[in-house]
Amino acid sequence: MNERIDTNDKHQTLPGTKHWLFQVIPPLLILGILFATNNGSALVFLAGFFILPVLFSIISIIAKLIFFKKRKYFLIRPLLTIIVFAFIMGLALWTYDIALKQAVSAAELIHKECNERSVCPENPADWNVEGTRISRNDFGVWFKYIAAYQYNPAGFDIRVYKGPDIGDNIIGGIGSAIKVVPYVE
Repeated sequence: MNERIDTNDKHQTLPGTKHWLFQVIPPLLILGILFATNNGSALVFLAGFFILPVLFSIISIIAKLIFFKKRKYFLIRPLLTIIVFAFIMGLALWTYDIALKQAVSAAELIHKECNERSVCPENPADWNVEGTRISRNDFGVWFKYIAAYQYNPAGFDIRVYKGPDIGDNIIGGIGSAIKVVPYVE
C-alpha cells in the first residue's frame, strides 16, 4: 500500500491563539454600541458606521472563497462581522416594532378622546410639553424611541422616529380611522 504524502500539507500548521483572538475580538467589539445608548434612533445611526466594514467583509468572503480554498478558517472574522451587524439591526427593528405598537395604542386613546369630545386634545396625558414640541421618549423595550405629537383641532399626527429622517406617522382624527404611514425625509 503506497500512500503518497503531500509535502505541502506537512508544513502547514493551524494558526495560534493570537490569530484566533484577532479573528474573533474585533467583530465582537461592535456589540459595544448596544451599551453606548438606550435610544433606538441613535442605535440605528451608530450602526450605520459599520456598513463599510460589513461591505468589506462581504467582498473579503467572496475573494477568500475564490482564491484561498484551503484556508477556510480565515472566513471567521468577516462572517462574524456580518452576523453581529445583522443581530444589532435585527434587535433595533424588533424593538422599533414594539415601540410602534405602543405608539399606536397611545394614538388609539387620543383618537377615542377626539371622538368623545369632538376636538382633539392639545396636550394629551402622559406626553411631555417642551415649548412648542409635544413628545414622548418612552416607547419600546430596552431601546426607547421618540414620538412627536402634532395637534390639530380635527385631528392629530404622531411621528415615531425609527432613525434619522425615517419612521412612521400615525394619523387620526374626528370621524376618521387611524392610519400608520411610513415616511422618509
